[in-house]
Amino acid sequence: MELIREFTEEYSDYLHDESRTMGHAESIAFPKNEQELVEIVRYCATHKTPVNVQGGLTGLAGGASPQGGLALNLSRMNKILGMRYDEAANRFFVRVQPGVLLSQLRKALENKAFDIQGWSQDSIDALSRIKAGQLFFSPDPTEPTASIGGMAACNASGARSFLYGATRRHVQALRVVLADGSLSELRRGTHRAVGRDIVLPLEGGGERRLRMPDFATPAVKDAGYYFHDDMDTVDLFMGSQGTLAIISELELALIDAPKLMWGATAFMPSDEAALTYVRLLRGEKLPGLPVFEHKPASLEFFNKHALTMILKQKEITPAFAQLQELPADYCSAVYVEFNDADSESFAPVLRELRNVVEAVGGDPDKTWVAKGTRELEKLLFFRHTVPETIDLIVEQNKKNEPCITLLSTDMAVSDQYMEKLFAIYRGDLEQTDLHWVIFGHVGENHFHPNILARTKDEYEQGHRIFEKWAKDVHDMNGSISAEHGAGKIKTRLARIMYGEENLQKIKEFKRQLDPDFILGPGNILS
Repeated sequence: MELIREFTEEYSDYLHDESRTMGHAESIAFPKNEQELVEIVRYCATHKTPVNVQGGLTGLAGGASPQGGLALNLSRMNKILGMRYDEAANRFFVRVQPGVLLSQLRKALENKAFDIQGWSQDSIDALSRIKAGQLFFSPDPTEPTASIGGMAACNASGARSFLYGATRRHVQALRVVLADGSLSELRRGTHRAVGRDIVLPLEGGGERRLRMPDFATPAVKDAGYYFHDDMDTVDLFMGSQGTLAIISELELALIDAPKLMWGATAFMPSDEAALTYVRLLRGEKLPGLPVFEHKPASLEFFNKHALTMILKQKEITPAFAQLQELPADYCSAVYVEFNDADSESFAPVLRELRNVVEAVGGDPDKTWVAKGTRELEKLLFFRHTVPETIDLIVEQNKKNEPCITLLSTDMAVSDQYMEKLFAIYRGDLEQTDLHWVIFGHVGENHFHPNILARTKDEYEQGHRIFEKWAKDVHDMNGSISAEHGAGKIKTRLARIMYGEENLQKIKEFKRQLDPDFILGPGNILS
């Protein structure tokens, strides 16, 4: 088939994502539109060829690393297809192919710079209603070169999901290609399950009737399968990581861009003080402490190991020279960001924030404050330096021990278990000689412990610790993957979270859509 090429050395960069999980493939394809995608999938269905879907290759769980068969790369399906204005709701929506990058969409909205070739007149009319920088797509994963399709496939979120929610909340409609090449178009609010029964309408007529598993997936922030009574059918494919269908088009809900974005990084005398600070910023009322009523967009935590790590990296990486000097005598830090509709609230909220910092033992005079996009970039650079440094260290360690990949968790629990989960992470890691750091989206009790393995033994030890944590999180009714997906790295953790019985139920459900199990081999389901 002309659209499918033999996999040769020139395509070696398509064998792994950012997790450094290496795969293998016999062939590769780069469809440019839905029609080509359908042709490829139908060919693979006929020949029972495994199909490994890829987007921007920015994932951290090995989801895009192929396991034989075809590497189906959607990076050339990268067009913004149109815009829609809903008069009744006074909302704008944008249609995109799955290979559109988050950075590409952000730039187009910020500058009102769209290639409108092929757009309908209704789309052009909707575009004429907006100004540059007026609209905003809020999901904010750390890597801006993530593809929109990939973000949907693992229900990505990022720092600002505390205020705005994960990608799922912002997907209004989908077109998906099923394992046999059939097409289905779904719209939020229109296509819903009835209890556990789902009807997928098929383009050209007909339908596919499905029965969901009879258990509910975690109620906390989760990047995996979504099964709930009477759910929107759109949500079935959010977090399915290419195992149920292939997303060929998305309609995204846009919101008004904030008029002012500002943030502050406060340094805390202890981890416990940092977590108390977080509870206050979330609006919780604690005895004897001030009440904070202004909801942040994001809350990010950094333990001392993470801060020390980037200071050491600053000495050897010229690109990190602009990192600000840290104050003395700190234990941990918390970054908070506010996205406001106007600038009037800045001064009073800053005064409230100062009171809260002081109340938990921080020093307001050593707190970094940034107002406006340009100043905020300095604080965001500091935040993004942590995962970037981890990537550099993993890459270096992998040269000495090829089996090493990124060892990072993104488990999440409900609010009541935040301190308990953190204590488990810190307590277990302090008993080892491993190199480790903890940072992440503390607003949703969603830390990222990272183990920076230097040897094969440390790498295997890290996996054993993660499996222990998965059992702990399961006991707290939490999720083993809040934003990255299970991919291939976390299939053992997924088995712990779901349990063998429920895992078999998921496989039986998948069989209704993909009887030959050609989609997403190795992802989530082992």
